[in-house]
Amino acid sequence: MRIIDLETINQAMDNETQFVLRCEEVFHDKVSSAAAAILSAGRDRRIVALTGPSGSGKTTTAMRLREYLENLGVKVCLLSMDNFFLPLDQRPPEATDWESPYCVNVEQLVGCIGRLLDGEEADIPWYDFKTGTTGGYNKMQGNRDCVVIAEGIHMLNPLIFDKIRGAATGIYVAPRTRILTDKDRVVRPEQLRVARRLIRDYNTRGHSLRETVERAESVNAGEVNYIQPYKGNASIHIDSFHDYEVCILAKYLGNIPDFQQQLTPEYMEEHKLTDLIEVVQSVPPLHTPYVPLNSIIREFVGGSCYQY
Repeated sequence: MRIIDLETINQAMDNETQFVLRCEEVFHDKVSSAAAAILSAGRDRRIVALTGPSGSGKTTTAMRLREYLENLGVKVCLLSMDNFFLPLDQRPPEATDWESPYCVNVEQLVGCIGRLLDGEEADIPWYDFKTGTTGGYNKMQGNRDCVVIAEGIHMLNPLIFDKIRGAATGIYVAPRTRILTDKDRVVRPEQLRVARRLIRDYNTRGHSLRETVERAESVNAGEVNYIQPYKGNASIHIDSFHDYEVCILAKYLGNIPDFQQQLTPEYMEEHKLTDLIEVVQSVPPLHTPYVPLNSIIREFVGGSCYQY
């Protein structure tokens, strides 16, 4: 477990450009190390099962990994587990909420992975979250030498992973670094993920700040029940925390017009987020021109070169 204190972050902000670039270089090295491990695994392990909790940055990590491998001349097929959700009217009784792995059409997902690895064309569904149905299909061409990256919150769950275990490398992506406050309190990774989602969901999904906070409690329960128990299936662990990110989160949270009205001290204390807000309010804001377009942070604050 890594811990960074606020004093270190504030001192590093004396040179914002250097601070950002140093953090991004650290993350680039993590992606390149993961790519090397995948290639070293050889032809028998051409599936990458990449997972992490909501707000972990797993989607950007998967895209960065694909980009890195493609630059080495590797054919990569990237799949999102979210597109393989069962239509609402086809879900079994076990699928009690959106966090349940029983929401996933496992046979369809595994079947598509198999066809792509065999060099065949596969019909890849896309899920319409507004209607709760499969919205249609897109063609994807496989290759007998390709690597298939499948990302989603349940990719390491035995319901899925046991069907591909012999041919897969598991990757677990999540912020793991703790932030030590001036009062010697610790801001945990799940609190940081709430801050990421507050900005993203407000700007792109029309959610109020309080909706996101309250939704996060259900998401965190799903993580404890369905994701954390299977971290052991990952041979690669990537800490997606960027030391500078609380400074850019401070800027974007501060720009939300009703931030202080919605997230009052009493409300944040009730939801155990007081330490997070104190950190956000005690660091200098960082401006986005310093942040690369392919950064994980862009997944949450906007301006990414990737389509989500």
